[in-house]
Amino acid sequence: FMGEEIALSLRAWTNGWDIYAPRKNLIAHQYRPGRMGLPKFWENTGRVFGRPGPGFNTQLQSISLKRVKYMVGYKDTTKEALEDLGHSVVLTDFQHYGPGETRTMDEFLEHVNIDIEKEQCGNIKWCNKCLMD
Repeated sequence: FMGEEIALSLRAWTNGWDIYAPRKNLIAHQYRPGRMGLPKFWENTGRVFGRPGPGFNTQLQSISLKRVKYMVGYKDTTKEALEDLGHSVVLTDFQHYGPGETRTMDEFLEHVNIDIEKEQCGNIKWCNKCLMD
């Protein structure tokens, strides 16, 4: 997994979309391609980019995770730190695909109970108990 859940929910929330936890599952995805003899996403990545074999997905995942950590505001993934490490590719088009401006990052982190300083996630009462604000 490459952080798409937090990246998409962060972008949606900061652009004014609400996040809900329905009392009933309305949709789901089939997560069983391996059992059906089908390749998983991370097995296809190298083939799609013309770099089959082990290792490519790990490199791609590393870049993706750095971008998510930068978006969320991890202190070890600042713009300067990324540039110093030669990872400025992480910042590509960030102005188009970063957080929105309707709600703040701090409001998002509070809503989903993520503590960046401690690098911890807490219990989300509205999610676990299906409560409305």
